[in-house]
Amino acid sequence: MPDEMNSKLKLLEQDYFEQPPVVQQSDLREINSLRTQLGLPLVDARLRVTGVAGRVSAPIEPQEPPRDHSEAREIYLAFLQKQQELLPHQVYATQVARATNGARQTPVKPLATLGTNGGPLLCDHCGKPMILEGGKFNRVYADVAWRTNPQEKWNSYISGGMVVEIQSNGTLRIYHGYRDMKGHCCTLASEKHANAEREFVGSMCSAKNDVLLPFLEAEFPNKSRNEIFDLLNSIVSVMYSYDPGIGVNRPSTPTTTANT
Repeated sequence: MPDEMNSKLKLLEQDYFEQPPVVQQSDLREINSLRTQLGLPLVDARLRVTGVAGRVSAPIEPQEPPRDHSEAREIYLAFLQKQQELLPHQVYATQVARATNGARQTPVKPLATLGTNGGPLLCDHCGKPMILEGGKFNRVYADVAWRTNPQEKWNSYISGGMVVEIQSNGTLRIYHGYRDMKGHCCTLASEKHANAEREFVGSMCSAKNDVLLPFLEAEFPNKSRNEIFDLLNSIVSVMYSYDPGIGVNRPSTPTTTANT
């Protein structure tokens, strides 16, 4: 019987390091059981002697190496940077949408002054300002009319209509026209946007979920499961979903005066 146990012990120890971790755990228990019966010292998960002969101690479970989150961390940092880059454009989009809101007529001042660096708001499709309708400034560009008649509470109809949109990334779009009217700037832009979105293939999303989720769980242990998934969805949406880009109208660039 001791010879059989010795032979079995020798085989288990010879094959031990070639086995996967789950099998190693089972083999280690059997190895130490045989060693106890044979009066041999116990061994740890690396088969190093740790105990005295005939005394059974709990086997040390082999530990998996820590997961490498370097790829996920790079994605997360790039996400934070992109969020920072988008933020002023998102704030600007909200500002313009509120300023141009009117029951029937549109305030003229924001049309003439809230565009890039204080210029007029331009159509994102044709690149031209809005055109006023009615009175002595009928069919006149908003910025031209404003320079002639800068009245703070001046409202006007827009010739041919105007559409203000906030895109999926929170940025602004301004268009001439009425929605769904054939040939209008807003309709042409909408068709172009829909075609681009259909052609986009977000093949990376599923794979990146598997990379990002373990990182977020490790990085933010105090966040709830819902908060983790909300953050994951935000990262995937910003980094791997269709990106409409930033429109032609941009927030004004702050200017600095050199010290003299």
